[in-house]
Formats: sequence, structure tokens, C-alpha cells
Amino acid sequence: MKINIDGIKALGEVLEEGINYEKLKRLVKTKSISKFIDHERALDRKIDKYILVEEIIKLKIHKDYKDKFYLYILRENLSRLNEELENITLKEEKIINEALSKVYKILPEYINICPKIYLYGGGTDGGFSLYGKEIYINYIKYLGNIEEFIKVISHELFHCRSIPLKNKLRNYFQLNLRKRYLYEVLGKIFEEGIALLIQHGNVLRKDDPVGSITREKLSLVDLEFKKLNTLLAEIKDEDIEYINIKTIDYYTLGYYMVTFLYGYYNREILLPWMLDLDYKPLIKSFILGNREKENCIRFSKDIEIWLMNL
Repeated sequence: MKINIDGIKALGEVLEEGINYEKLKRLVKTKSISKFIDHERALDRKIDKYILVEEIIKLKIHKDYKDKFYLYILRENLSRLNEELENITLKEEKIINEALSKVYKILPEYINICPKIYLYGGGTDGGFSLYGKEIYINYIKYLGNIEEFIKVISHELFHCRSIPLKNKLRNYFQLNLRKRYLYEVLGKIFEEGIALLIQHGNVLRKDDPVGSITREKLSLVDLEFKKLNTLLAEIKDEDIEYINIKTIDYYTLGYYMVTFLYGYYNREILLPWMLDLDYKPLIKSFILGNREKENCIRFSKDIEIWLMNL
């Protein structure tokens, strides 16, 4: 595994020098920057290579300008960026091994993880992964914070674990619409929850740098369970619009549910999802564990009965 710094390095050079249109053209063609643009567009965010170049030019012309992609943070910290990129190159193996070590505290060590890692700069996200083969980290969010940088790599590494294709096909394309929605909702909750457990541990001592999970959000988890219960009722009754699936805070629900499962049972309870993408043992164990430990019911009676009989 390697950490490719070409994109973020090229971005730093463009911000450091005068306006150079040839370098700007090359910048937006680098893999990390082009994938960043694709990622933002997939989330319906207004960006293309022309908008990005326009924002960079404004940064060069107006010294106090703060662009919509937060590139001004790099402009104001170019010396630190160059120093840290050099340090990442020197300590690349150590960084990757520390991130992998965090993953394998939860995931069995025989599961292969071997993506390519790219650094980019821009936007609000901390990073993303593609097809289990590539990881993209927004280094702007981790400038000056190597600990959080390693933690976010561990998060994305989990998403890149090797899962047999037959499991992915069995758990998605062969399901009817209601089961597919249920798989998408509960699956994403457990997928992101386990990734956050790996990233932050089972006790959230400080908020995530990009706000994916915060102590304030956890304090409001009851509200998220009400939203989830409503969404599950719509799925159960086959009366749901797909857009409603996007209204759930998967990170808060996921972190809460997974840390409960991990603490009450152990990491083995997470294996059905981590290895086979089977969410059923996890949701059933969560319901039973809440009854036993918390004397608490998180779902309405009919939803609970439905989930327990999946």
C-alpha cells in the first residue's frame, strides 16, 4: 500500500506560485482531484473543473478571499503542508501500519485490505472510498493532526475490506424492493457504525474533525431513533419514497448501536456484517441487548416484532 500525494502536492504548488494556466489544467486532471470532483457531483454539490479553477484564480488574485472549497486553508499553511507531505513520504509505512492495526482490532486479520490511497484537498468531507479499491483523504481536514489523519485512514480501510462478490449480489440484487430498502438502511447503519468504532474507539473522547459523529449528536440519539422507526414503518408498509432514506443520520445511529453491541457482547457479534453483509443478527442482538441491559425499547412494538422475525 502507498499514499499518493501527487494531487495535493500539485494543488499546493498552484497555490504557491503565480497564476499558471498549464499547471491548473494539469491539476484538475490528476486522479485525486478529478475523483474529488466526481465525488462532489455525485452528492449534488455544485462543482466542475471550471468552477474549481475559477475559485483557485480568485484565491490568487484576492489575498483575503475564502473559497467555497476551503482551499484558502492550504494557501495560508503552505509551509506546513510541504513539511507534512515530506513527513508522510518518510513515514508512509508506519502511518499505514498504525491505521491497519486499528482496523484489525475489530476485523479478523485474515481479511485482506489493500487499496490505493490518494490525498486531495477540498470540500467538507474527510474522505471517501471507491469500490473497495481506492481511498481518497481530504488532507485539508487533517493538516497539523497526524493522529486524526491515521484514524480517518483506518475508517476508510474498513470500507475496503475484501468481501466475496457473491455476498454483495445475494444481499442486494436478489432482494425484493422492501428487503432491499431495509438492507440499504440497516446495512449502512452498521457499516458506518463499525467504521466509526474503528476510527474513534468505543468511547467518543473528542468530536470527529468533520462532524460525522459528535458528543452533541449522540446526546440527541433518541430523536434519530424516532426518525428511524418512522422510516422502518414506511418500509414495512411498502409506502416509502426513496428520498426519505437520506433523512437518517447513519453515523450517529451506527456509532451508538455498534458501540452498544461491541460493549455488551464483543466484536464477534459484528462478524456477520463484516464478513457476509448480514445485518439481521446485529439488529436482533441490539433489540435483545437493549431489553436486558437498558430495559429500553428503541422501536415501536410492531416494528420490533417485524425485525425480530426477519
